[in-house]
Amino acid sequence: MDSQAVCRRLRALVLTGSLLAAAAATEGGTIHYCDTFQEIFEATYTAEPGDEIVIAPGEYHVVTPLHVTASNLTFRGETGNRDDVVLHGNGMNTDSGVTYGIRVAADGVRLHDLTIRDFWGNGILIGDTSSYANDLIISNVKTLDCGRRHVMGYADSRVSYGVLIENLWMEQTQEYIQGPGGHPVNNVGGIEATNIHEWTIRDCVAKNIRDAEGTGQAAFLLWNGVSDLLLERNVVVRCGHGIAIGNYPPPDSHSHTLPWHAVEGIVRNNIILRRGESADDRAMELDYTMDFEVFNNTVYSEDASHLWTLRILDDWTRPGQTTNLVLVNNIIRGGILDQSTGDWSPWVVADYWGNIVDFVTPVLPEWFLDPAGGELHLTRLATALIDQAQPLWEVPDDIDGGPRPAGAGYDYGADEFASPMGDANYDGCVDGLDYNNWSLHYLQAGGWPEGDFNSDGEVDGLDYNLWSLHYLEGCGAGVPEPAALTLLALGGLALIRRRAATVKP
Repeated sequence: MDSQAVCRRLRALVLTGSLLAAAAATEGGTIHYCDTFQEIFEATYTAEPGDEIVIAPGEYHVVTPLHVTASNLTFRGETGNRDDVVLHGNGMNTDSGVTYGIRVAADGVRLHDLTIRDFWGNGILIGDTSSYANDLIISNVKTLDCGRRHVMGYADSRVSYGVLIENLWMEQTQEYIQGPGGHPVNNVGGIEATNIHEWTIRDCVAKNIRDAEGTGQAAFLLWNGVSDLLLERNVVVRCGHGIAIGNYPPPDSHSHTLPWHAVEGIVRNNIILRRGESADDRAMELDYTMDFEVFNNTVYSEDASHLWTLRILDDWTRPGQTTNLVLVNNIIRGGILDQSTGDWSPWVVADYWGNIVDFVTPVLPEWFLDPAGGELHLTRLATALIDQAQPLWEVPDDIDGGPRPAGAGYDYGADEFASPMGDANYDGCVDGLDYNNWSLHYLQAGGWPEGDFNSDGEVDGLDYNLWSLHYLEGCGAGVPEPAALTLLALGGLALIRRRAATVKP
C-alpha cells in the first residue's frame, strides 16, 4: 500500500525548508555544507549556537551516532525534499554497530527535510539523562524501519517545553524480528515522550508499526507527565497500538503531573485505522487523565466487535482518577473498554456525550471512501454523520484544514464532508480557481490547498490528472465536452514542460 492510499491530505507544510533555515540561523552563524558522513559528523560535533548544517542529496551511512548539543542549530537537507537526503543505519533487525540515528540535547534546534531509517533502536532521540530539549522543531522528516521508537523523548525528571513535531512520516516496511537474537516483544512504537509541556504533534502519519505478533507500543505514546498537549490531524494506519494518552501503570515519581499521567490537552481531528487481527491492541486509550478534550476523531476497527477499540482507565484505590474528560463528535467503530471509576459505557459515550459508537449506532464501511486502504474520509452515504454533530468552537477545521461547518451543520469524526477531489479552495466546485492553486505551487511541496490531491507531499502532474478528471464536479454544471477537457489537458502538459525546463532535477 503506497502513500496515496493512506489519506488524501498530508497537510501543507507549515514551515518550508528555506523559511525554517532563515528563522533558525542567528546573525553570524556558520553554514556547514556537507556531502559526506564524515563532514556531517564533524559539523554536528563542532557546531556553535546558531549554526546551520546543510546536507547535499545522497545516502549517508551513520557509523557513529549524531549528537546535537549546540542550541538554535538548523540541521536540514539541502533541497527541501525529505527523500533526497537519507541517513541510515545497519538495519532495523541488526543489533551490531550504531543503534540510533540522531540525538538532540539542546534548545531551539530545527530538524527538517530528510529521512532517517534502518536503526535497531531509535531514529530520533530527544534529550538524554542530563538534559532535555526545548523549542525543538521536527518538520518534513521521514523515519523508516526503526526497531524501538521512531522518535523518543526522555530525560529522567526534567521537563521538555514547546516542542513542535509536524509532517512526520513514520513507517515500518520490513518484518520485525523478535525473540532470541531479535527484538523484545511489544517494544516498537512511533513517537513516545514523557514529562512534556506545551508539545504540539500534528499532520503526522504512522503506518504498519508493530511487532511480529501484531502488537507494539503506540504510534503516539505520551505519558508519565504530559501537560498542555495538542495532538491533531494525525493518521494511524494498521499499527499495533494507536494513540495512548497515559499508560497502564500509574505515573511514577518522575512525572510533573502527579497523580495523573496527563493534565490538560486537546486530541482532535485524528484518524486511526485498527487492523482486524485480534493481536492488534487498542486503537485509542486515555489513562489517568485530567481536563482532556477529545473531539472529532475517527477511530475505526476493521473488526467492529473488538472490545478494546477505545479504553479509559484509572484505579479507584489511588489518586489520579479520570477527571473532566470530554468526548464529543467522535466516531468509534468497535467497543469501549471502561476500566475507570466513572461510567464510560458505549451508551453513555454515545447518548450523553454525543458520539457515534458502533455498539449503539452501527458504523458502516460504505460511509468511508476506502477503509481497507486507510482512507476514512466521508462519502455521501454517511448521512448519519454529515451535518449531525455538535458545533464546537474548539474544532474550527477538519483533518484537511477545511472549514467547519462545510454544510448545514457540523460532521462527526475527523473529516468534514464537502470538497470533491480537486477542490483545492474548498468551495465545493472543481474549477479554474483550483487549477490556479495547483499551477502556482507546481513542483513544490504542499498539501491539499496547494493542489497536492494524492497526498504524496508534492504538487505535480499526477495531481493535475486528478483535477482534470473531476473538473466541474460539484459546480452545478454539466459535464464538459471531451474537447474542452482535451484543451485543459494540453494546457496542463504545456505548463508541466515549461516548469520542468526551469527546475533543477
